[in-house]
Amino acid sequence: MIRYTIIRTIWIFIILFIVLSMNFTMLRLAPVYPPPTEEERDIWYARQVSDGYMTMRRVTDPDKVDEIREGLREGTIERVRNDRYLYDEENHEYRIFEPVPISQQYVQWMGNILTEWNWGTSTRYSPNVPVFDILMRRIPITVQLNIIALFFYIPIGFVLGILAALKKNSLADNIISITVMIGISIPSFVVMSILVLVFGYQLGWADTQFPPSDVRGAFQISAFALPVLGLSFGAIASLTRVTRAELTEVLTSEFLLLARTKGLTRPQAVVRHAIRNSLVPLVPGIIFSFVGLLSGSVIIEMIYSIPGTGRIYIAALNAEDYNLVLGITAFYTVVSLFAVLLVDLSYGVVDPRIRMGARK
Repeated sequence: MIRYTIIRTIWIFIILFIVLSMNFTMLRLAPVYPPPTEEERDIWYARQVSDGYMTMRRVTDPDKVDEIREGLREGTIERVRNDRYLYDEENHEYRIFEPVPISQQYVQWMGNILTEWNWGTSTRYSPNVPVFDILMRRIPITVQLNIIALFFYIPIGFVLGILAALKKNSLADNIISITVMIGISIPSFVVMSILVLVFGYQLGWADTQFPPSDVRGAFQISAFALPVLGLSFGAIASLTRVTRAELTEVLTSEFLLLARTKGLTRPQAVVRHAIRNSLVPLVPGIIFSFVGLLSGSVIIEMIYSIPGTGRIYIAALNAEDYNLVLGITAFYTVVSLFAVLLVDLSYGVVDPRIRMGARK
């Protein structure tokens, strides 16, 4: 098991390296959009030069300076490159910034991450603020929201699924099954919009948006109610359906019939044998559902103004802030890859036969 875990962890870093390398190359090939204001642009270009992504040369010849100014005014110099020409009125010179080749940028980028944990700076969302600092302020809120949703929907989904399986083809089973179909069919952002409209605007029982970051205590905790419900609605339906299907199959198996013939009551057989065996496919699904919750929370964070990674991911995409996009992509990729590893390891925890069978 230890050897398997080490090998899988190595593969996680290999896949992460490939994914980030592909994303870095594609984003660096896109047009660069520096910060909008002149002061922020000066700071950003200086940081690009110090990080090794660009080079700077000065044009001090008065004739060439006038030629560049004329070209910028008449548009003969490419519009995409205009922002790379910074004019210094005091010295009557131009500072021209040029990106180094993509391969050299990539080597420098990897070196900055491995040696300084430097993921670059934001260009549009929070100009000149390190990407890692932005993520460290946002990741805890996203993780907190999704963990609360995870622990909220698991017991409800289990109880409803077990009830539906034990009361198969009854009125309770039919009601649960219809509710499950509705829950699976409606996207989480639609559920969230309805919750905000009903409980926020019409009834006034909850806030219509997430409170500011300086708000603490019970008020902030209560603000998680609507987004947790919005995230959990579809997850509860999915877990209920899978639990019912797996437990129904186990209840009709031969080993459970043998347990009953040995004197166990139906509740004893269900608790000791049926539920435990039905957990084999359920536990990995629950672990991997955390990734699904993360992806679903991207839109919900936008609807409810939650200052998490999902909200700034959309904002960074719209603003074409590529460094921030790359940092958030790394976060979601790491979570997804380690979730897959936990899924594989959970099989051996739930069913020791799987772990024992792997030994030679």
